[in-house]
Amino acid sequence: MTPNITGSQNSSYFTDGVTNGPLALSTDNPYLTSAERTTIKQALAANGLPTNQFYLNRLNQDLDTGYFRTTLQMYRFQGGLRGDFGMLGRHFNWTLRGEYSRYTNVTTEPALVVPNLVNALNAVETTDGTIQCAAGYENAPIATRSSICAPLNPFGYNQMTPAARDYVTAVERSTNRNSQRDLQAEIRSTIFRLPAGDIRWDLGYEHRREAYHFDPGTYLSGWKQTDGTVLQYGNDAVIPATGGAYHTHEGFGELDIPLVSPSMQVPGAYHLSLTANGRLTYNSITGPYWTYMVGASWWPMRDFGLSGNYAVSVRNPSVGELYSPRASTYESGVDPCSDVGVSSGPNPARRAANCAKAGLTQPFISNFNAYSLPGTAGGNVHLQNEHSKSYTGSLEFRPHLIRDFDLKTSFVDVRVANAITYLSASNLLDACYDSTNYPSNIFCSTFSRDSSGQISSFDSGYYNISSYETQALQTTIDYVLPLKRLGFSEESGTLNLQGNYVHYLKSQQSYLSSTYALAGSTASPKDNFTLNTTWQSGALTAQWQTMWYGPSQFMLQVPSIRYEHNKRPAFAQFNLSLGYAVTRNLSTSFVINNVTDALPRDAGIYNITRYYEALIGRSFQMRIGASF
Repeated sequence: MTPNITGSQNSSYFTDGVTNGPLALSTDNPYLTSAERTTIKQALAANGLPTNQFYLNRLNQDLDTGYFRTTLQMYRFQGGLRGDFGMLGRHFNWTLRGEYSRYTNVTTEPALVVPNLVNALNAVETTDGTIQCAAGYENAPIATRSSICAPLNPFGYNQMTPAARDYVTAVERSTNRNSQRDLQAEIRSTIFRLPAGDIRWDLGYEHRREAYHFDPGTYLSGWKQTDGTVLQYGNDAVIPATGGAYHTHEGFGELDIPLVSPSMQVPGAYHLSLTANGRLTYNSITGPYWTYMVGASWWPMRDFGLSGNYAVSVRNPSVGELYSPRASTYESGVDPCSDVGVSSGPNPARRAANCAKAGLTQPFISNFNAYSLPGTAGGNVHLQNEHSKSYTGSLEFRPHLIRDFDLKTSFVDVRVANAITYLSASNLLDACYDSTNYPSNIFCSTFSRDSSGQISSFDSGYYNISSYETQALQTTIDYVLPLKRLGFSEESGTLNLQGNYVHYLKSQQSYLSSTYALAGSTASPKDNFTLNTTWQSGALTAQWQTMWYGPSQFMLQVPSIRYEHNKRPAFAQFNLSLGYAVTRNLSTSFVINNVTDALPRDAGIYNITRYYEALIGRSFQMRIGASF
């Protein structure tokens, strides 16, 4: 480490450059009082230990605060042309559009430079009674707030001088940049006219380019050694610079065919139409592919209609999934071969058998269950496209006797194959030990165990591994009621009801012949309902929002006796928003989230993302918006 002539070259808190333990200090440290020094030496001697060094555990919040600042910049340039012309007895409309956007975020934070910390802790007292760093120190090859070594007092909170803190502190600065370029040309017209109307077509071309770049900065790039290895400067792992880009060329077309219109007065067919579209795409990373959709709409009468479609879609891997930097990480979870995991999963018997083949005898106590372990995580440049097929069927009720009322119920079935999935260390372990071809499946090679069976490394990240299937029933309601219809004045305003209810019949993820339920947990209840009741009169708006989540479970696919109170009750929350348009370009609003201050029972086990507003309690927001 730091060539420190009169001090220790190494300390207990270095393991491949990682700060991971107590500080190793000399018992002659000048910041100790005589009484403290005597007490420490006596304790060391009583335990048969050398009396020249001792270890100090401390919470370094006064050195490494975790404070950071992120500056976000986003700009977008858009432009286009449009026009029309006549030819061959037809009228044509055309458009040309272009857009370039860039999103950049720069994060800076104070960061501890451990080699300098070693120097600052190696303090000595001079003949005149002053305290200074031991002679012969060498600074780490990174700029800190001060390049002059100042001795650091580690005893007690915030006891070091500003000079000492500046000497051991660098500014960590990293930059993420995403950019996108999109060019599109489109032309549309009609083929010929049917009794129900014109057959319309649309043809177009689109070019897209997406790019990602990550610059870790000097601190996160690490300290390069003469043998080619790189050591980290402090608590943060070394992250390499990374980036990449891909582009697409796409040709697309759409066709709308009206077969029956209301004016034709056909019995049993108030309206009937067909639609279809297709897109041929070449992606510079994943190659060519074809997507399409066909659909139909049939209204047997004015008030009631049916519609449906079938679609084949593709999703390209994003630039983040492809190129995000691979770096060290720490994860914990439930080891499927541990005493608490071996009886869980989609097929507990298979899991137990595979764990036994691995030589793990029960009960096995896994460190992975108790604390986080080191591994790597990041993007995967070998990802391929996701493929999906979806079916949608809808029933719609729009009674003409109740103006502006619409009720729609849909059945949706979506199946995704070759899905891009982020697999954590827990997912990798499950994929291995729940498989039918253990130990030959590829995910058994993404982690390793030491001679005692403990997890020693893993390689988490994005993989084309799984398939998803979701079946859901969705009902939406939309009703606009001007209050003058009820006999109120024109100034009384308008009431608008918008509701959405979703019930998941099935939502599951499958990989390596094992299936894992997704719906039914606190993070994703099987039943969700939202109702927005909005009143507006002139510039004034008021909205009452009702949110309801159905009964759920803390953990899915576990034995019923594994967790006490695993079944969680339904939960409701209410929000209120008041808005006023001061001028055409200036508006303000006041929001009360979680009006009743509702809190789920045993709140600590609920999903933070979904229940965030409930967990923080009743909150208030004031917003002012301006447009130019």
